[in-house]
Amino acid sequence: MDRLRPYPVAVFCAVTLLIWVNRIWLAWTNDDDSVGAKVLWTIPIGAFVLAAIVLAVAMLSGADRDARWFRLLVQVFALGTAVYWMIRLPMITFNEHPDLTASEEVGFKIVHAVLAIVSVSAAWFAFRWARRAPVGAAGGAPPPPEPVASA
Repeated sequence: MDRLRPYPVAVFCAVTLLIWVNRIWLAWTNDDDSVGAKVLWTIPIGAFVLAAIVLAVAMLSGADRDARWFRLLVQVFALGTAVYWMIRLPMITFNEHPDLTASEEVGFKIVHAVLAIVSVSAAWFAFRWARRAPVGAAGGAPPPPEPVASA
């Protein structure tokens, strides 16, 4: 279980992969979108999936979680997730979806609101973890006590 530490980052990666891997398939099997639209949808989705995979592989392979690159990637990934949903959720909420019935549209909007809340919450916890001082750094956890010399 130590390989999954920090847990907030592991949960964020898992939530992201659960949500977005399926969306890539949905984007490319949608007959209503052009290839250009499919590519456009794949760019942010691919970035989220790639960031989640890089972080998950790094954690599972025992990478230093206090390394600057690791913490920076967590922060950028979390901020990107929050910005994406701040833009996308109002678009989903306030646009009408003529291909859906009224009840389907309500369900569609509720599902996406839940996905946004779960994603942004996971991103917030991961970001919060990445912003804390690394163990042993100035302002972080105190260093271990010095051994007492015997006489």
